[in-house]
Amino acid sequence: MTDTVELIEIGPREGLQYHPEYIPAQKKIALANMLFDCGFRKVEVTSFVHPKVAPQMKDAVEVLLAIGPGGSQRIRQVLVPNETGCRSAIACKSDEIAVWIFLSDRLSYSTLNRSVAETLKRISTICEIAGENAVKTNAYLGAAFGYPGEDAGHYENLRAMVAKLVQLGCRRVCLNDELAMANPVTVGDHLRACLAEVDAGYLAAHFYDNRGMGLANVFAAFESGVRVFKSSLGGAGRHGYLRSVISPDFPGRRDPHGLATEDIVYGFEEMGIATGIDIDRLIGCGRFLEKLLGTRLHSRVVESGLCGKTLELAKASLKTSEGRGRGGVA
Repeated sequence: MTDTVELIEIGPREGLQYHPEYIPAQKKIALANMLFDCGFRKVEVTSFVHPKVAPQMKDAVEVLLAIGPGGSQRIRQVLVPNETGCRSAIACKSDEIAVWIFLSDRLSYSTLNRSVAETLKRISTICEIAGENAVKTNAYLGAAFGYPGEDAGHYENLRAMVAKLVQLGCRRVCLNDELAMANPVTVGDHLRACLAEVDAGYLAAHFYDNRGMGLANVFAAFESGVRVFKSSLGGAGRHGYLRSVISPDFPGRRDPHGLATEDIVYGFEEMGIATGIDIDRLIGCGRFLEKLLGTRLHSRVVESGLCGKTLELAKASLKTSEGRGRGGVA
């Protein structure tokens, strides 16, 4: 296994997209630039959805243009729902785009208002347009780790969908767990199914944490070969629009919240797996986002008062333990 991972921060899009009070574009631009300054190579900065669907993203053009291209070390990803959004993102010089799809018509209609087959056709067109403009396309595969009332053929559907998305031209497929259904065992099972079809380099993962499984799931995915993870500052961003789908099976269940980027960075770095992210700057970004949203978020690192200094102490302790394990002198 390699000793590095790539983290893609999606907070500027997922963390803000359904916030009820409009956050000025300049604040969003500042947040994205702060994240790049932390060491992220890729940040999902906005979404080109229709303002009626996500009013918070009505300033997508302004945000994307203001951040500006930064070469291979400042890659601006944006989410696009259709051909119109794709063309708008490309016109604004987006570096990469992302699309979204589900495995079941049930979830697809509830979120995208179209069938899986119709969504695949749209993705095919988007991949073609993006390819003609030398823009990479990535995909989110929603509820990839299971969903209430899932079809008995879930694993086969998952394998087939991952292979299809790669065939259409998606450079990477992010397995999403926005319903917080995964656990480390099922993560391994799902990834084995996918790896039977595509190389691990085509896969990413994004986990949620309202059941406390998030970080364990990340490490399980890492052990299975995944080296790219998407996450949001403080775990900001809920998929409340899926409540109508979840509620019949899980009455009273809370909307899942994401696994905090701060916790992923701290966990990997403490184990000696490099992320390239400055933890202190990242914590500052999380506090900035909390002020924008006017609420406390879900980072255990922030809640525990951890920082770069405590991380260095933990890493030093790890090295000492490794030395003792090899018969070394502490």
